[in-house]
Amino acid sequence: MEFVSLELGIALLLLFVVPVIYAVTNQSRKEKKTIKKVENLCKTKAVKLTSSDIFQSLFIGIDENAKYLVTATVPVKEETIELYHLKDIKSCNLYKREVPKAGQPKIKIIEGVSLELILHDKTKHEIIFFDDDHGMNQDLSVNQASTWNEIIRKNLV
Repeated sequence: MEFVSLELGIALLLLFVVPVIYAVTNQSRKEKKTIKKVENLCKTKAVKLTSSDIFQSLFIGIDENAKYLVTATVPVKEETIELYHLKDIKSCNLYKREVPKAGQPKIKIIEGVSLELILHDKTKHEIIFFDDDHGMNQDLSVNQASTWNEIIRKNLV
């Protein structure tokens, strides 16, 4: 009887563990495929990414040698890739939109997190890390946006 309960325990463990392992490896495979696709599209423009990340539906990368910032929405299509030459960027600012929580005005809820790129010709571009349509974790989005804000500022010409 103990052998049967051991088999049943192993079967139940596998029933719950295998789908989780599959989901994690599948997500990792998709991210690698996305990064490879963006790198191949960037090669045609002589851009080689030195750092890149994927956050929910945003791909962001930087070529620190050629001084290019690359952004795209996931899934990546050639027409959705945006290239910004860092010499054209005047400044990069982190914006966090907060609203008071209903019924508790002292507590603030993060409604949106984005990086705003201000170009030398006074145009502005927004890279959205979190809003109602993009992202699920506000605090993680703030950390990621802050990290990329520092990377971009460090590489501004």
